[in-house]
Amino acid sequence: KKGTPYAPGANPENGMDSHGMLPSMFSVGKIDYDDALDGISLTNTITPDGLGRDEDERITNLVGILDAGNGHGLYHANINVLRKEQLEDAVEHPEKYPHLTVRVSGYAVNFVKLTKEQQLDVISRTFHQGSVTD
Repeated sequence: KKGTPYAPGANPENGMDSHGMLPSMFSVGKIDYDDALDGISLTNTITPDGLGRDEDERITNLVGILDAGNGHGLYHANINVLRKEQLEDAVEHPEKYPHLTVRVSGYAVNFVKLTKEQQLDVISRTFHQGSVTD
C-alpha cells in the first residue's frame, strides 16, 4: 500500500509475526546465508513483562531466546525490550527521553531524533508479549 513502509531487514511485515518471537527467529534462521551476502538482520521487540517478572528472570529468558535463535541458524538479532506506551509518550514528550535508544534494523538510534514518520513506524511494529505465542 502506498505510504506503508517495507519491513526492515528480514522481518515479517508489521503485525504479521503473530505467532511469537521464536517462530519468527526460527523462520529467518532457515534463510541460506549464501543468498544474502550483506547478511541477514532480524529486529524484534518484546515487552519487559513478556520476558519475566524481575530483572534476573528477564535476563535469563532473553539469553535463552538468543541461544534458541542461534541454535536455529539466526546469527544477527536486534532485540528491543520496550513498552509501546513508553515510545508513544516519547513522541509526545521527547524531553523526558533524551537517551532512549531503539534498534531499528541492524543499527541503534536515539528514538527522539528520528523523524515523526520513523517514530510511528517503530511504534507500529509488533511488541511481543512472550517468546512463543502472543
